[in-house]
Amino acid sequence: MVRIKNRYIVVRIVPQADAKILNFHDGVLAKCVLRNVKKYFGDYGLGIVEHGFRVKYCNERTKVAIIRCLHRSHRTLTATLPLITMIGDVRAKFHTLYTGATIIQCNKFIINHQQKFLNEMVGQIVSAKERNDFIKRVMEFDLEQ
Repeated sequence: MVRIKNRYIVVRIVPQADAKILNFHDGVLAKCVLRNVKKYFGDYGLGIVEHGFRVKYCNERTKVAIIRCLHRSHRTLTATLPLITMIGDVRAKFHTLYTGATIIQCNKFIINHQQKFLNEMVGQIVSAKERNDFIKRVMEFDLEQ
């Protein structure tokens, strides 16, 4: 029996307009990525990437997402991500932060990344209640979608 190997790609979405919260979800993100894979690599590239492709995690506040793909197609996918300029109706770019073999390693990376983000952002918040609410919202990490 052959084991199916996955790769998990952690990306940060950088909108061109200053927006605190982007209104998108994993479905919009998946359609955008697959549309651009087809645009740049054709039907063959779409066929390779589409099998095993899924957006596992998407945080609108920190603008971080985890994308799962098969091992054989991760190079095609990572070559397409920097070329994407529109996500839904928002002009934005993808920055690849990390590529890992397990989702556990990606979780560890995201927690460290979010901790750095918190350290930067908490210093700007004046109220203690707002600070606690902000920390609670950012550290939400739910993979059950």
